Amino acid sequence: MLSRLYLIILLFFLLPITLLATPKLTLDGSLSSYTDFNVAYLEEKSKKPLTLEEVRTSKFDKIDTNRFTFGYKGKPVWLKFDIYNDSEKSNKVILEITKMFHRTVDLYVMTTPVKQEKNGLSVPIAERNMEEINPTFFLSFTPHETKQVYIKLESTYGLFGSVQIKKPEQFLKDTQTFNNMLMFYFGAVLIIVLYNLFIFLFLKEKIYIYYVGHVLFFALWVSLYTGSIFYYIDMETFDLLQIAVPASFMMLILFSQSILETKTYFPLIHNILNVFLFLVSFSLIWMLVSIHWGFIIMNLSLMPLLPFLLFTAVYVASKGHRIAKVYLLVLFIYFIGVSLMSMLSLGLIPYSILISAAPIIGSFFEIILFSLLLAYRINLFREKTSDAKNKLLEQQRTENSRLFRAVAEKTLALNTANKQLSKELEEKEALTKKLKHYASTDTLTGLMNRRSYFKACEKEIKTAKRYKTKLSYLTIDIDKFKNINDTYGHPFGDEVIRSLGELLIENSRSADYVARIGGEEFAILMPEAGVDSAYHLADRLRANIAKHKIIYENKVVQITVSMGLSHLLQGDKNLDTIVKRADQALYEAKESGRNQVCCA
Repeated sequence: MLSRLYLIILLFFLLPITLLATPKLTLDGSLSSYTDFNVAYLEEKSKKPLTLEEVRTSKFDKIDTNRFTFGYKGKPVWLKFDIYNDSEKSNKVILEITKMFHRTVDLYVMTTPVKQEKNGLSVPIAERNMEEINPTFFLSFTPHETKQVYIKLESTYGLFGSVQIKKPEQFLKDTQTFNNMLMFYFGAVLIIVLYNLFIFLFLKEKIYIYYVGHVLFFALWVSLYTGSIFYYIDMETFDLLQIAVPASFMMLILFSQSILETKTYFPLIHNILNVFLFLVSFSLIWMLVSIHWGFIIMNLSLMPLLPFLLFTAVYVASKGHRIAKVYLLVLFIYFIGVSLMSMLSLGLIPYSILISAAPIIGSFFEIILFSLLLAYRINLFREKTSDAKNKLLEQQRTENSRLFRAVAEKTLALNTANKQLSKELEEKEALTKKLKHYASTDTLTGLMNRRSYFKACEKEIKTAKRYKTKLSYLTIDIDKFKNINDTYGHPFGDEVIRSLGELLIENSRSADYVARIGGEEFAILMPEAGVDSAYHLADRLRANIAKHKIIYENKVVQITVSMGLSHLLQGDKNLDTIVKRADQALYEAKESGRNQVCCA
């Protein structure tokens, strides 16, 4: 009996300690990223913002996973956890908040003195310690060191995301993978937009403008949501461009009314969609007054809109509308992605990377399938034309001679229409080939773009490894290019890039692959070029560039470049290894004074 009493007393004192314990993440050195661990949370409720000292003495509301979803919060949320370096060696990691749209992301590390670092939308990328789109912080640890971390989050938009700890090399790899996915997405969107604009120029139908508007506005929102456009705009512009979301849905409503022909055959549904069009337009206008409340109104409007569009598609399809059946499938895919995003923004479902990417994935399929739907619509038109032609021919055989001239004239008109359609199909095929060329070529320089270049590189590496031939890779970066843009303007900077592209072609071999892989970054793959010959080619190219004068609008400038050279080694498994060594050599060339070639 006495032992039970001691046990109860012990639990009485230990239970509060357990509840107040700070979650700890252990860095054991075996993992390159930590994406699943516990964090303590505290939601501010008072009107006056809490200070760090007040937060440290406050009891945190809960301990939960590092993935958080709080919906639209008007007040800050605090995160707290310990990081322990369970290693005999020093350790360096990067702390990342996976979503970039939080206005305030402040980091406090409880050292002596307290280390404080600000991040989030309120801090321009150029002023951050790490110039990354997502809020990121660099942390270093001595052997067996423990650091307590506090993070303050505040957002005008939905407050969700996750805290992740990664080693620098893993962080760079994940960032590159994400950027490649975005390039593929925006490249596909551009091709589809140009394709449908071309069709609009011939058919002059508003439905193509509605579709292109929907795609472009949604792509703009994706660039805001992922932060890919944040390098080029300020905070006020970022907030203003959020109207792309309701604008995209306004275009979707107009597109749906046109493709389903609701005004002609379903007037009641058409009027209800006009009400939704008004609500979404109202949320757009309200965003200009208050982004926070504008987003809430928009999400509340979208939650009934998408189910109603699904109902409309089902109802119209049941009435024998052939296009509605395809439209229903496309909308269902889009509905899932956008609905998940709306519920995530409102804090109704837990956060995950897949759910946060659901609207982008859904929109990708929706954009492609809607484009195919418009093509299917043309085919239906051709079928109707063909049916009309057959009826006229039958009428020609059965009617009397009095109608012969009229039937003949209509048949001639139909033949003309068929020829026109055939011509349009040929023009669309030519456009498709042209778009494929644009997709593999950098528009400013005419060189290979990043995607087609790396594809060619992978092929050449396989060939070199199969036949055991030499191969070299050269990365080229314009020295102090930002100063050129700042001094002479971006048009002059574009002329510098274009001129450098011409120099690279003139000074490279016919067998070399020359590409522009970034803003001022170029690359050359040199098949069958060994260490000495590749270095000789690179240094000659560097010297020729340094001597060349670029003249544009009565302004003359000479540029220099830094180069990183690497070679295919026996142990190289893929292109990434060669590129990484070339990038390291380029960094060495930059650090060593620029205007030189360094080998890795």
